[in-house]
Amino acid sequence: MTTEKNAELREQLIAAVLKKRKALARAQEIVVTLMEPHIEESAFLAMLCEIGPENYNDIVDERHINKLCGYPLCSATVIKVPTKQYQICAAKNKVYDITERKKFCSGHCFKASEFIKSQIPTSPLWLRDKEPTPHLKLFSQPDNVNDK
Repeated sequence: MTTEKNAELREQLIAAVLKKRKALARAQEIVVTLMEPHIEESAFLAMLCEIGPENYNDIVDERHINKLCGYPLCSATVIKVPTKQYQICAAKNKVYDITERKKFCSGHCFKASEFIKSQIPTSPLWLRDKEPTPHLKLFSQPDNVNDK
């Protein structure tokens, strides 16, 4: 009896490990795919359900290294990156750390990326099949985007 139970538990453990590996491999494939310059919105939103926030950070970083805007739906190149780390806002009398902002071509892309990142599920990738699929939304673009 116990040997049967042990064998069953072992099979369940092996299945769980394989499921975890498959989910992590799929997330890595998505990171590589989203490093490309031209991504369709529908495919992008579908892929986001299969990655975690850490994977999304990897996408932003890799795109920045390749001199692309960190927002996957933007295909603009970021050639002139500010060298300073802080931005002073005299109107609000504040100092802002712009380290993350430098990875994007515009303020709009930075906000859109942060909006998407906040919606990505934080649950483990291999347990997402038991959860309802999240309905992700894109950041709405204002009529006049002049800060690119």
